Amino acid sequence: MKIAVVSDSHGNATALASVIEDAKKHQVDEFWSLGDIALTGPGSQRCYELLNAINTTHYLHGNWEDTYDQVKQTDLVDLDDPEDIAAVMQVKFDEEHFSQAVRSQIKKLPFKQEFAIDGLNFALYHNSPTSDHGHALLPTNPQENFDSFSDHTKADIIIYAHVHQQLMRYSNEGQLILNPGSVGEPWAVSTKLLQNHRANYLLLTIDQDGISDLEFRHVAYDRQKEIDLAYAKQLPFAKLYERLINTGIGFTHDDQALLIENKLHDYRRIVKIFLKNINN
Repeated sequence: MKIAVVSDSHGNATALASVIEDAKKHQVDEFWSLGDIALTGPGSQRCYELLNAINTTHYLHGNWEDTYDQVKQTDLVDLDDPEDIAAVMQVKFDEEHFSQAVRSQIKKLPFKQEFAIDGLNFALYHNSPTSDHGHALLPTNPQENFDSFSDHTKADIIIYAHVHQQLMRYSNEGQLILNPGSVGEPWAVSTKLLQNHRANYLLLTIDQDGISDLEFRHVAYDRQKEIDLAYAKQLPFAKLYERLINTGIGFTHDDQALLIENKLHDYRRIVKIFLKNINN
């Protein structure tokens, strides 16, 4: 049995399509999706369509899927915070492109999943056992952060995502901990490693004795096609998205860059109107 574990496509349907094509060449039986399918890129709807069209047997929601409901709680949105304005603008873009079926699907996505395959117990999370937000599980963090998994699950194999970096290590109880990396926005602390812009995913092969093969895949895709799509669809922050695709440098927390784009495109005013309308 071959499984492709994917996560964090972040609306980059061009990268996700290339990953799916690569996985099919390896005769994958199932796909598991660990969340953050949507938001940032121009193809959130398409990403859901791609995963729904294949044998995706497990889905999770990520922190960005949470954002759709969070922005509707207008007291949580600070119009003087450039990051909040950016988040709402990206939600607005997706809401204008989502089908009702995808909206319903997002609301039903679970926080975690646990199951067994041939007696091998798996636990899937987007991030930690208690939250789909935060950076406690960055690969460079202390071992004790990863030992927290053993307080919440007795699974033999734990797979999480969120940090956009591929990982293999163990908990203090010997549980195997894996991270497939990011399909749409791969990340690395090292500037040299960050120059590898290929889409990441995890390929697992399981037999009656356990994992017979484990491979961290890196798949090239047409980055210029994805950039052109962002501009063609008038994606908010398309200029910063182009920077992200070409350099790996994100903009979610780049307040200075966000301030410039917010002012240039009058995003604060647009967000204010959007928030007023969704509650009427």
